[in-house]
Amino acid sequence: MGRWHSIAARKAAWDVGKSKTYSMMSKLIQIAAKKWADPKMNPSLDLVLQKARYHSVPRDIVDRAILKWSGQLEWEELVEMYYEWYGPAWSALIIRTLTWNTNRTATNVKTTLNKFWGSLWQQWSVSWQFDEKWVIVTDGKIKKEIVKWNEVETTIPLDKDEAEMEIMELSVDDISIENWVAVVFTEKNNFAEVSKAMDSLGYHIIESDLQFIPQNEMILSGEDLNQLNILVEALENDEDVDKVWTNVRF
Repeated sequence: MGRWHSIAARKAAWDVGKSKTYSMMSKLIQIAAKKWADPKMNPSLDLVLQKARYHSVPRDIVDRAILKWSGQLEWEELVEMYYEWYGPAWSALIIRTLTWNTNRTATNVKTTLNKFWGSLWQQWSVSWQFDEKWVIVTDGKIKKEIVKWNEVETTIPLDKDEAEMEIMELSVDDISIENWVAVVFTEKNNFAEVSKAMDSLGYHIIESDLQFIPQNEMILSGEDLNQLNILVEALENDEDVDKVWTNVRF
């Protein structure tokens, strides 16, 4: 479903962009910690910390992010901002940014937009074409072994039948399995519960977050598709851009 559904591409992006991953996770932790710095009392922070573990974010980065918010380290106020755009052939895009400097981020976003064939629109001018869904993505189960006195984790490829049976017992709306990857959809109120349950069952989580799912997908080709790819790639390379969603099928 749109660009976010290209799981292989997203995994490759995480692997290549470790530094940006760690920086973005630090920002997400700080935003979540605003409500409460104790994950036992703050489900949002607990989920972000789970996600940090999934992406092997070093412990010192996690601790530093929490200390910044608690006031023990100097930091600036983080702001979450969304931009809605129309790209080539009136393709729709939603961009989420996390930034300490809204003026810088807005300037960078608009510069990229103007350079790569996009048009910035007002809030709700694009998002009405998407449904907000809470999504958990897994590619299998974690297997732990002791190798030469060290604990080693590997991921066992997803067993479709087992995944359907186990996950559908949870409070989920739907599950889609394709190419050894399961995409689980759940309501916001059930998201934390389902995420923890899947973690307890040993599933290796690739992604767990709010997603914007297009109500109707577009198919682009030729120069339009090439321009959109260039535009999205340029956005994703911005240090303040967390995610880009589009209604184009890739």
